[in-house]
Amino acid sequence: MIEDPRTITRSTYLIWVSHNLERIADRVTNICERIIFLVTGEIVENVSNH
Repeated sequence: MIEDPRTITRSTYLIWVSHNLERIADRVTNICERIIFLVTGEIVENVSNH
């Protein structure tokens, strides 16, 4: 960052994008868990374990 201060702005944007992608993934996981419950009646804590 000291050598090229332009990387600060880029890095900040990348951190923000990764944060938002993680939030999207969390919401998709919640949706999948609800769909599994609607179809099977089974409460699933973490979809990735199936």
